Amino acid sequence: MSRRNQINDDNDDKRHDEDFFGAHNKRQETDLSGGIGGKSLWDAARDIVTSREKAETLPTESNTVLFVGSRTGGKTTMILRYLERTNEAAKPTIALDYNYAKKPKTIDTIGKDVGHIWELGDGTFLTKLIDVVLTPETIANASVVLVLDLSQPQELWHTYQTLYEAIAKRIKYCINEASKQNPYIKEKLKQSVLKRLGNAVRLDKGEIEPLRIPLLIVGSKYDLFQTLEPDAKKSIIKTLRFLTYYHGATLMSYSEKQESVHLRAMINHFLFDTSLSNKQPQIDYQKPLYVKSGSETPEQIGPPPIPEYELGDLRENSPIAVWRAAYCKRFPQEIEKRDPSLTQDYGRDPQYADASIDAMREQKMSELQRYLTMKNRSHS
Repeated sequence: MSRRNQINDDNDDKRHDEDFFGAHNKRQETDLSGGIGGKSLWDAARDIVTSREKAETLPTESNTVLFVGSRTGGKTTMILRYLERTNEAAKPTIALDYNYAKKPKTIDTIGKDVGHIWELGDGTFLTKLIDVVLTPETIANASVVLVLDLSQPQELWHTYQTLYEAIAKRIKYCINEASKQNPYIKEKLKQSVLKRLGNAVRLDKGEIEPLRIPLLIVGSKYDLFQTLEPDAKKSIIKTLRFLTYYHGATLMSYSEKQESVHLRAMINHFLFDTSLSNKQPQIDYQKPLYVKSGSETPEQIGPPPIPEYELGDLRENSPIAVWRAAYCKRFPQEIEKRDPSLTQDYGRDPQYADASIDAMREQKMSELQRYLTMKNRSHS
């Protein structure tokens, strides 16, 4: 390790939380007219109004939640339910969708906290758009909700792996960039991981690979999942429990037919830093799942869902690779492939119609067609 890296690591070990807004100097005016307590009632009233006006204009440190996951996993419905917009019909998400939520502050403050909710559409095909949401500026206050369709076990691992690897890579980049301005961010996020998992966890042992920001894994379409064979359900749930443990996440199931109190509480926690209950894990595959981060151990989860006599045939050298091999042997993964020429042209979708933009689009398409025609004539 170079001396420069050593110095950076030493700096990362120091913990120093700076005030987000900086120090505010309070100035009191002396009542020259001899009012009660050295200040007249007019001055006291004016100070109260001024302080409220300042509080209303102060920026707030907002949290961001990114929803990713299976293409038809129900992400949009989850968000609409959370925002209490149940009268709206969920439409397929095109690329990235943005919403926000507001929560009143405490009685001692003015204004509201704003939480940003982003949804990545199209399953695993638009992972590059994760860069729009997770940035060096937002990474310290960001969380991820990974939605996996329990009714499609043949796509579950591929969806998880593709999205998780893209997110983990982006987080690493953002932290490295953010640390150039704030050398304490690595230590801050590390302490957040330890708080979620328990301070007894040793991150340097290599037995787990926790995501550096909070992660919630949601097993959606739980009602359809219940129609699977018992052995299949046990294998899926066991694998999700391992992924939850390995990545320091929280796990819960979800069905559009039932309201999820845990999901609402978790989104509130991500957006507004509210407290979570210490509910005991619910791991029975016949009941709604709930496993809070740091509440399970490898001994409780048990071995991968594969016969013991076949475990010796696996030539993997890491826990995650062993579980991947076991799961994919039980559920061979079907990777969706698309012909780009068959991709829907959302620019002509009536729900996104805009007269000025559509006119400009037609003009550019006409110019492109004329160019291609002229080019073909020159080559003929």
